[in-house]
Amino acid sequence: MKRFIIYLMAITSSALFFQCNSLEMDPESSVTDANYWKTEAHFSAFNTGLHSLLRKYSYHYFLLGEPRANLYCDDNPFGGEATQGIERLPYNTLNKENPVMFNFGGLYVPIERLNMMIRRTSETSLLTDADKNYYLGEAYGMRAYLYFHLLRSWGDVVLSIDPTDGASLDVFNLAKAASSAADVMKQIKADIEASEKAFGDNHSFKYGRHYWSLSATWMLKGEVYLWSGRQMGGGNADYQVARMALEQVGKTDVALSEKFESVFAFSNKKNKEIIFTIHSQKDEFSLWDDRYRMNMLPQDAYMSLYYDEEGKPYQKESALEKLRGLIRLQINYDMYQTLFRDEDSRKRATLKAVYSKDKGDSLKYVAPYANKFKGSLVEGNSSCSMLDDYPIYRYADCLLMLAEVKVLLGEDPAEEINKVRERAYGAKYFKENKDKIAYPNDTDPTVYTNNRYVGSDADALEAILKERLREFMFEGKRWYDLRLLGEPYLSKYSKANASRLLWPINEDVLTNNPLLKQTPGYE
Repeated sequence: MKRFIIYLMAITSSALFFQCNSLEMDPESSVTDANYWKTEAHFSAFNTGLHSLLRKYSYHYFLLGEPRANLYCDDNPFGGEATQGIERLPYNTLNKENPVMFNFGGLYVPIERLNMMIRRTSETSLLTDADKNYYLGEAYGMRAYLYFHLLRSWGDVVLSIDPTDGASLDVFNLAKAASSAADVMKQIKADIEASEKAFGDNHSFKYGRHYWSLSATWMLKGEVYLWSGRQMGGGNADYQVARMALEQVGKTDVALSEKFESVFAFSNKKNKEIIFTIHSQKDEFSLWDDRYRMNMLPQDAYMSLYYDEEGKPYQKESALEKLRGLIRLQINYDMYQTLFRDEDSRKRATLKAVYSKDKGDSLKYVAPYANKFKGSLVEGNSSCSMLDDYPIYRYADCLLMLAEVKVLLGEDPAEEINKVRERAYGAKYFKENKDKIAYPNDTDPTVYTNNRYVGSDADALEAILKERLREFMFEGKRWYDLRLLGEPYLSKYSKANASRLLWPINEDVLTNNPLLKQTPGYE
């Protein structure tokens, strides 16, 4: 029965992912590993189900990659919702009793399915070589991506690369000792190599940009080798590998969108800046499985008390302003005022400033909330639906990682940084003001002295961090960016204790798996 459930989940999720006609299946009692992998359609459905399962954990990618940086939680003016323990992330008060993330984020569930896909696809003679290799390229790439999250978050983790057919492994209680971080990294690199080999020279987005591709593997490779170079002793040799991978991405069908805001537009989901994204669709999946709305957006009832920066009231009658959210991760009060220059288009595309009015009808700034993913009014709905796609990799990320590689190699990152900045400010303004905003000229002490979020261009790595924060806020990058560079950036931009940069393992997992040891710093 357990094996049936695995396949049933894959098949049903694939039907939802495409919203196509339902797939014909054998009766429930007869669907097993032994009789499933019988047609090309079975492999196609399972592959689609894997991508659907991958997106189920998109909220976890965000939690692991961002809130532990100093972006959230000064106060909560929009209703005072209970944070339900999530405040432990920005304040870095994680402990083994309250780890926030349980069961390694549940990431072993999709890993187990990927293991099965790799085995069955490798063994089959039903598929053409082209289809077989493309599926393997996707599966190896996605498995490496998930293990990279585990490595950066827990360090030593259990390696499970062989499928169990549901017979000998409970994915929630992995009765197996953890492998060293070095061995985990070795496996990640091996999976990346296997993905590249399987894809060959096929760098198309065969099934769309919400499916894994060779370009996604190259993006991951750039990230992985940056990490192994900076954090695991690989140095310049690893940086050169990262550079080659990221340069390959730029040769594929990718480009910066003309306007920053258009990258995330509901009507522009297939734009060329996107390399890999988590897909949302009506009656199928809402952003972060609807957790974006329930963690980042205010209740529309409260918004009727406030005004926008032009003094226009938020109207409850407006369907697009019926957010029906709960803010459990309140953005820091001063971020709207200090993170961006006013001329930077990313400011208002990322954050929404909220105002009240005093007795003299003057506007008084209250706080910001998230505005990058704006939601949509879709047919049949009376309120805003959070159906924006969630980018995992996009071309701006490629450019800024390449800039980081260049800095670490002692080279000039100006070209890549300024491509991103020019898009942010607009070509005309950027050209007219290069002396103050083009790299390496962005050093104004009135902007950067005692700025708790970003630093000046005087430090090249600060310049990279600055651009990445302005560009990727809410995309699950900031904590990982700080972890990559380490001190002094970590202590400057987070409240993290140096001995607790990794995550604790929840005690239930340790009880169920006595071969595991608690993460150092949380014993």
